Amino acid sequence: MLSDGRTTFKELAGATNNDSRTIASRFQRLVETGVLKRATVEVDWSKVGFTASAYMGSTTALGEDDRRKLLEFLRHEPRVLEAYTTIGSNEYFMKVVDFDIATLRSGICAPLEPLTVDLTTSLIVDPIKSTDYSGLLRYLKHRKSSS
Repeated sequence: MLSDGRTTFKELAGATNNDSRTIASRFQRLVETGVLKRATVEVDWSKVGFTASAYMGSTTALGEDDRRKLLEFLRHEPRVLEAYTTIGSNEYFMKVVDFDIATLRSGICAPLEPLTVDLTTSLIVDPIKSTDYSGLLRYLKHRKSSS
């Protein structure tokens, strides 16, 4: 129910044995405090022609000019859906989509290669688990109650 953005306050109230006004005020408080940031929509990119999706990671030690160009590319390339700086084996990590593997290679990998060191690509084949906010919230509730 939490992963469906169309769920109404009335439906949430019924599922949690609360009043819908209570749900609405708690929701508003979560928005105001920044816990809830925005509504999102899950898109099946393959249905609109993007049959190749991948996670990519890289490091860079090429200098500040190349770093600036890399960040510029990541921010402005529409096929880069998400991009992060990280701590670990990759300095940068991103999720990308493209029409197929060939265009992913030519349109995303090729422009990134001169700006990165050790660019890695892992093609996504099948999802194992979708985002599960309700499971995480149950875990937090259980952990809090057992403390």
